[in-house]
Amino acid sequence: MEVTEQAEEQRTEDPQMPEVVPHAGPPPQLEEPVSPDAHPVLNRAWLRLAYTFEFWIALIAIFTVWSQVGGQGHLDLIAWYIKLSCALALAWSAVRMTSAMVENARAWNWATVKWFLAVLALSILATGITFWYHLHEVPDEPDTDQNSATTVHNRALDPNFQRVIIGRDREHC
Repeated sequence: MEVTEQAEEQRTEDPQMPEVVPHAGPPPQLEEPVSPDAHPVLNRAWLRLAYTFEFWIALIAIFTVWSQVGGQGHLDLIAWYIKLSCALALAWSAVRMTSAMVENARAWNWATVKWFLAVLALSILATGITFWYHLHEVPDEPDTDQNSATTVHNRALDPNFQRVIIGRDREHC
């Protein structure tokens, strides 16, 4: 047999298709192809724990940044319930933004942008509150009157001090 005959024999042979045998049971389940966008399902308990830690860390960071940027003196003037509500809302929005990033296939999606805008709006609100308290703070009262002059005289160093105390005429002795 020559090489050309072998090539023709290979072309003429039909590959045999497996026979499909109908059966009475339910149809077999076909495996769905895994899309490249799919990511593994994370355990919800671990995510809740991570979000809780993120919330507390964000709360500490918010108060630290607010006191450093806005000034501790201005932060002390703001009522506690205003500070607490702004900080809680800001930390909650930051955690919701993170959860929107984690739970969707794409990191920047509509939910992430919505919570980012909430974080931005609450940051601007905290800035406005701090600035309002800066403008309306009570100025410090000076301890002394600025229009009066005070002179201090040390009589111990005055050479005429003894003349004032001891009279030269000795009439009253």
